[in-house]
Amino acid sequence: MTMSCSQNKIAFIDVTILMKEYEGLKAFDEEVNDEQDKLRKEIESLIEPYQVKVDAYYKNSGKMSVGTRTATEQALQQEQTALEAEQEKFKQQLEKQRLDGLETINKEIAEFVKSYSKSKGFQLVFATSGTETIIYGDDKLDITQEILAELNRLFNENK
Repeated sequence: MTMSCSQNKIAFIDVTILMKEYEGLKAFDEEVNDEQDKLRKEIESLIEPYQVKVDAYYKNSGKMSVGTRTATEQALQQEQTALEAEQEKFKQQLEKQRLDGLETINKEIAEFVKSYSKSKGFQLVFATSGTETIIYGDDKLDITQEILAELNRLFNENK
């Protein structure tokens, strides 16, 4: 059974606009920024005592014996290495949370678009980013705003 193109109902969605204006993604970005601020403050709280020790070392290093100075430098170096490892751990944790959240949002959007498209009788829906995928598309085929309005409505209802 062959269908002609005139029998197919197709549409496209501009993903750039969708991701820029979707309230769920904006809320997620705010959560990530809040988490980033929290982790930054946590790191700063770990660095402050270390910095006090470094300042004390520089203030008193001229009065220290060679052995004490060497031992203090080694201790400070170990503490700095531990702080750097902690910072890296926080960065990786934040990046994992961000990627996991984006993956969840992308899956939710894809499932919604699939359901919406089926309910509207579309056989094919393209995703485009500006003009990267679709060189020309009649505005009548662009369902970005319909999808965006419905996604935002559902997001706001479920807040």
